[in-house]
Amino acid sequence: MTNSYKKEYPFVGYAGFGGGVGALSAKSAASKPYVDDVFSPYVWTGTGSSRDISNGIDLSGKGGMAWIKKRDGGSIDQNNVILDTERDIGGVPAYLAANTDEGQDASATLFSAFNSDGFTVGSSDITNGSYSTPTYGSWSFRKQKGFFDIVTYTGNGSVRTIDHSLGSVPGMVIVKKADGSDPWYVWHRGLTNDTKVINLNETYGESNNADVWNSTAPTATNFTLGTYSHTNQNGSEYVAYVFAGG
Repeated sequence: MTNSYKKEYPFVGYAGFGGGVGALSAKSAASKPYVDDVFSPYVWTGTGSSRDISNGIDLSGKGGMAWIKKRDGGSIDQNNVILDTERDIGGVPAYLAANTDEGQDASATLFSAFNSDGFTVGSSDITNGSYSTPTYGSWSFRKQKGFFDIVTYTGNGSVRTIDHSLGSVPGMVIVKKADGSDPWYVWHRGLTNDTKVINLNETYGESNNADVWNSTAPTATNFTLGTYSHTNQNGSEYVAYVFAGG
């Protein structure tokens, strides 16, 4: 089971992708990326052997993130794994599990490379097993102004701003400590106010914590961190996924 897509929707000029709805000239449409240049949902059937997943997204050249989850076939309680082009361990892309608070790890049998047209998975049951012919879903986000950015930073324990290259005001920011077991913290424009957070790896709703974002909404150039140890502990390493808003 595989997917294929053709270029039908110009990336610029649509709300949420850096422009707001509007008419596009042939010249501007031709010079800008399309939605399927920067984002791909993709499904495959596991083989139990290393393989390339070709979804048309240039992750190795442009940078980006892949989110993978087993959908069926035998046990399906494996982790949601998130990998990005900014982190590796010994040259192997590092993964984080979106449903746990565990720190990063790496395994070439789980995921070995980002490619110019997708990525390579190994034989792990989490990403490409063969028992009971499981299927897997993935969502790939390429770095692109007005769409998606990835930022890594080292915590300092003090109120600060972290620059991003989105070029527009984010609609969502997800932060995870990479080198430790701490929850995922999410700022979203739909939360009640900027003191509120949600945890990606928990099932409960928004909670109040002014120290995570210092009660400050992100801007088109940065997002603000407070003194909270789970998102800004001195000396700890973090990754932030920054998504554009509409």
